[in-house]
Amino acid sequence: MRFFRLVLYAAAAVLVFVLATSFTIRLVLLDEPTVTCPELLGLDVEEARSLAAQRGLPLEIAKYEKRKDVAYNRVVLQSPDAGVPVRPGRTVTVILADGPMMAVIPAFAGLSLDAAGAALQQQGMKLKKVIYVPGGEANRVLAQAPESGENVLDPDGVVLIVGSRVKRYYVMPEIAPGEYAAALREMDAKHIEHDEELSGRAGSPGAGAVKTSVPPKAIFREDEGVELQPGGGGQK
Repeated sequence: MRFFRLVLYAAAAVLVFVLATSFTIRLVLLDEPTVTCPELLGLDVEEARSLAAQRGLPLEIAKYEKRKDVAYNRVVLQSPDAGVPVRPGRTVTVILADGPMMAVIPAFAGLSLDAAGAALQQQGMKLKKVIYVPGGEANRVLAQAPESGENVLDPDGVVLIVGSRVKRYYVMPEIAPGEYAAALREMDAKHIEHDEELSGRAGSPGAGAVKTSVPPKAIFREDEGVELQPGGGGQK
């Protein structure tokens, strides 16, 4: 029995010592000033370093990690985590993204398609796609994606929305010899492409039927191109 009492007294003494030590350590820690570790994720490394320094925390780069979805030199992981109370002077370790560079997209709205293409090339960017929409001035940029001024990851390319006239279709009429000049004027008014060299060839409009490259009553598109020649014996 005496042996068991000695063991019990010894265990009690150890327990008291552990509790007293733990309580003392807690008091010491509570007395020491702490700061909250800031949120650094997504920040550029220099921004992260400056923010950590404001709270007395030095920054250390552990390594770079290959990433496609995060820009180069941005923080992707930190230790300690944001919001954790730490002592001033505690080193914050970060992992940075070895990702694509950032790009600022210029404005292309209002430029001709050729001018926008040249501007893209000058900026070292790619033209991903051109989407033509009815309305606006033909071959003039109406909108773009990404929008101008956005800081984005180096894009696969820029999409340009470009205006275009709606293409019209017509039925080729039978052009009588005396209607040759009137037919040319009507084609010009309707923006129907026609061969100027053949159209302007010398000849009397009344000399015979007008030859055309598109047969009468055939449907054709305005930009298809029609050849006309006064005189002759009918359509080509």
